[in-house]
Amino acid sequence: MAIFIRSFSIFIFTLFIGASSHAQSVVSCSTCESVLLKTELLKNNLSPQQVFKCPLRLNNLSVVYKWGISDSKGNVLVPPNWDSIGCIANNLAEVFQYIPQRKKAPLKAGLISLQQKTILPFSFRSIHVLAGAYYSANTNKGFQLWKAGKGFLSPLLYDSIVTTPSHICLYTEGFCHRLDSAAGKIVQGPYKEWHKTAAGQMYPILYDTLYIYRNGDAALTAVAADSVVASNKGDEVFLYRNNHKVAHRFEPSNVLSIAAVAPIHPESISILQDSTLIRIKFRTQADSLVLVDDWFLYQRKKLWGYGDTLGNIGIGAQYEELRYKHNNRFAMKFRGKWGFLDERENFILQPYYDEVGDFLFAGAWIKQGKKYNFVDLQGKILNSNWYDNIILTAGNNYQVQLKGKTGLVSKDGREIIGTRYLQVLDFGGGSCLTQTEDKKWFLMDYAENRISKFPYSSVKYLSKSKVYVLTK
Repeated sequence: MAIFIRSFSIFIFTLFIGASSHAQSVVSCSTCESVLLKTELLKNNLSPQQVFKCPLRLNNLSVVYKWGISDSKGNVLVPPNWDSIGCIANNLAEVFQYIPQRKKAPLKAGLISLQQKTILPFSFRSIHVLAGAYYSANTNKGFQLWKAGKGFLSPLLYDSIVTTPSHICLYTEGFCHRLDSAAGKIVQGPYKEWHKTAAGQMYPILYDTLYIYRNGDAALTAVAADSVVASNKGDEVFLYRNNHKVAHRFEPSNVLSIAAVAPIHPESISILQDSTLIRIKFRTQADSLVLVDDWFLYQRKKLWGYGDTLGNIGIGAQYEELRYKHNNRFAMKFRGKWGFLDERENFILQPYYDEVGDFLFAGAWIKQGKKYNFVDLQGKILNSNWYDNIILTAGNNYQVQLKGKTGLVSKDGREIIGTRYLQVLDFGGGSCLTQTEDKKWFLMDYAENRISKFPYSSVKYLSKSKVYVLTK
């Protein structure tokens, strides 16, 4: 006792020996601080234990705190010898201690009784109470299941141990094992999940919980299945689970997806019978005409121009190629380079680029050398990045790539998701899937806010049903 008092000579700490060899009374300790832990009550219905900390000066150079445990009346159960204290239950306490040979290493956790007997050695990252007398011990390489009074129930290291209101699940290598608390053993098998019947009986299932998504849906739909396959009907898919085939039908969506704009493919008019066409032929001296609604393209001496059926010639026949009009803009090729004109032959974008797209929306892509960018209806270049590749997505936006990373550009040509992801799958309707550096998938909106609560390990697209299947 004299040695213990001398080690805490910096403050007044008086110990009186009580009836028990480990229960001592704290009479006065003005430098100690205490905080009540939210722990389980002991089985004898005592009040929760209280932990306290005391400062200790080491060689007059620095002050450290040591932690101990007392009951609600101030009786010392565990002297302040520990660097930290965690959960307390079942007359056992999780305590932490620095290993002297590894000063820079993190704290190591062990389990002691309130009689100060070592129950589990100091070789764990943490030790937590799961339920009753069952504990989860984190070895830093995995989790082990331990029971007070019995020891470790399995030599396996689990990826995670999850407590539900009815049972404890242990996950490893993609399978879910279960603790049978009545038998005190772990039930193993090639099971994906465990469910509980209305009568309270537990039963295993072999299938995963998969998630499916269609363009326009408000959120992901969770389905329990080993696999999802397409159906010949657009409003359903088939689920396979435990060797059974189940049809899953989608609810009608109130959100309309953006329809793709079909390109115009007019037919050449070779026989002129209508008086208007004869007049246009005479006015343009065209070798051939392509009539599109109330306007036309004409070719003369292998060069192309544009006019309307009222007889106005908007663009003279002087371009090597002249594509169909979109948003009152024409893509034209002049002296081997591409640019854009309006209906009155005003240059929107000078013929400088190797290739260009069309103004199907408020933006169009351009290509110079091996690089891509986008311009608006006034010919202004929209993005600071020049991309290595672009792909039109199902959502009518553009998947763009730069230095091996992927982003998303809106249909109007503006970058909405930066080129920082491995892959981007665009659904339209304001959402997309992105794959991060750790190869996990997240559902997010176009402002890069994550919609999904957790990542997905894989994504598959069923083109016939137009459904994405995601695995958690």
